[in-house]
Amino acid sequence: MSVSFLSECKERVLNRIDALLPDTNKIVSAMRYSALADSKCIRAGLVFASGNLNNEISNSALVDMATSIELMHTYSLIHDDLPSMDNDDMRRGQASNHVKYNEATAILAGDALQALAYETIASSLEMTPMEKIYSIKALANACGHKGMILGQQYDLDAEKNEYNDIKKIHELKTGKLIQVAMTMPHLGNQKQKNQLTILDQVGKDLGLAFQIMDDVLEVSTDSSMLGKSNQSDLINKKLTYVSAYGKQESINQAHGLSNACIAKLEDSFDKNKVMNLLELAKFMVERES
Repeated sequence: MSVSFLSECKERVLNRIDALLPDTNKIVSAMRYSALADSKCIRAGLVFASGNLNNEISNSALVDMATSIELMHTYSLIHDDLPSMDNDDMRRGQASNHVKYNEATAILAGDALQALAYETIASSLEMTPMEKIYSIKALANACGHKGMILGQQYDLDAEKNEYNDIKKIHELKTGKLIQVAMTMPHLGNQKQKNQLTILDQVGKDLGLAFQIMDDVLEVSTDSSMLGKSNQSDLINKKLTYVSAYGKQESINQAHGLSNACIAKLEDSFDKNKVMNLLELAKFMVERES
């Protein structure tokens, strides 16, 4: 994986978030604490890598799209860590938001980050009106009651043995946001519907592969390297791919999905333009944290 590519994506997005959130009060401080914390910004990387396949979109528009997705992702992590959800005390190598501040402030900071994600798209000076409409709708569908939030509910139900489709949980809770990161740069280009269909399916499969490897890493990697607890799934009696299929089979399935995505991308796009996307697909299952 090209470390420089992800580093560049991360720098551009974090600079944008920093500019969007001048530190003026407690809520903004809590928002900045999580949104500017050290992370890989893989979803932002997918936006830039996928956007490279669309000649009609500007780099500045991609920054706005990537920023909105990372803001939405951070909101989801803050809420996921809450005592009423996964009750995790550490995230991205530091105390979780509700531990650093308090539970109420963490909820408000998450809510505000979600709102800012939509505002970032709506107020973009580089995105066309149609790109804005399609992007806001896609992000809402990915993260609302049909997507990420439904996946979170299924995840909570699984802890009480009321739901057992681990694939569906991962596809919704994690995969939907990765899927929209892949497709958002192409939603306003109606000339490339076939390309959009391919990227949508690749995003779905990569999202699943990514979360399967997250399950594997949680049982095989030290907490300090993960940047979060490696006991959370065990303590919360989470349904994971590892608990359902075992560690090695989970690894096999994740790599199988990634390899199929790489083959599909190589068959469908110019190799020079899709190179960063190919490397990201490998990195998502070969990463160590």
